[in-house]
Amino acid sequence: MKINSYAKINLGLHILDKREDGFHNIITIFQEIDFHDQLTIEKSETIAFDTNVNWLDSNNNTCISAIKILKERYPNLPNFKIFLQKNIPTNAGLGGGSSNGTATLKAINELCSLNIQHQEMKELAEKISADSTFFVNGGMQGGEEKGQKLSPIKNIKLDNYLLLVMPEIKVQTSDAFMFIKKYLVKGQTHIKLSQMLEELKAKNLSSELFYNDFEMHVFKTHPEIGKIKLEILDLGAKYASLSGSGSTVFGIFSDKQTAQKAQSFFSPHYSTIIANPKI
Repeated sequence: MKINSYAKINLGLHILDKREDGFHNIITIFQEIDFHDQLTIEKSETIAFDTNVNWLDSNNNTCISAIKILKERYPNLPNFKIFLQKNIPTNAGLGGGSSNGTATLKAINELCSLNIQHQEMKELAEKISADSTFFVNGGMQGGEEKGQKLSPIKNIKLDNYLLLVMPEIKVQTSDAFMFIKKYLVKGQTHIKLSQMLEELKAKNLSSELFYNDFEMHVFKTHPEIGKIKLEILDLGAKYASLSGSGSTVFGIFSDKQTAQKAQSFFSPHYSTIIANPKI
C-alpha cells in the first residue's frame, strides 16, 4: 500500500524550561501542509528499507523505529519492506522524519487490521518523537509540554498559499537547544496558547506573540536564513517565520499571484514550493 506522509510548519514556537526527561516544554501551533513524502509498504520475509536519498540510514530511521515499536507491542506481526520517496528535506523544521514514523504506524495498522485505538496510536507515536504524535490527527493543533500535549483547533483557517523556501543548510535541533537554553529565563513566558489562538482567530499574527525562539540562534549562525525571512515579508507575505528549529522559512500569502511572484524571486537559488494548509 501507499500512504502520504505530510509536513508541518510551526506558527510561533516558544521554548520554556527543561524537563526532567531531557526535553524542553514548548508552546506552539502546528499546521499540517500538503507537501509530502510517499511511503510504499508491504509484508515481507525480512525487514527492509530503501529510499531515493543517500542521507537516510537504512537501519536507523523513524520508519524502522515504528516497525520495532509495533513488534514489541504485537510480537506476531510479520516483517515489512518499505520504500520511502523523500521530498521533505532533513533538518528543515518541517517534521519529515516524525511524519514518516507516524505514517508507518498508520500503514501497518491498516495492513494488518490491528484496530489500534486513537489513544494507543498517540502513545506509540510519542515513542518515535515528540512531534510524531501531532501527525496522528494532523490539521491544526496547539502543542504544549514537549509538543505531545495537543489541542485540536477548529474553525480557524490560514490563508491558502504558503511559500516554503528551503535552503540547503542543515540545522541540528540539539545545537539549537544548546544555544537557546542560555537565554531561558527560568522557563517563564507571559505568552499563553489561548492568547495565540485569539490572535489567530482575528487573523492578526503579531510579532509579539507569533515568533520563533529558534530564530535567535539560526539567524545568528546562518544570516542567510534571516535575510530570506525579511525578503519574504518584503515580497508581500502577511506573516513569515522559521519553521521548527530547522532551516525552512515560510510565508503566508493571501493570494496565489503574489505567492508565485515571491516564489520566482527565490526559486533560481533555493528549493521552493507553494503548499496549502491541510484541515
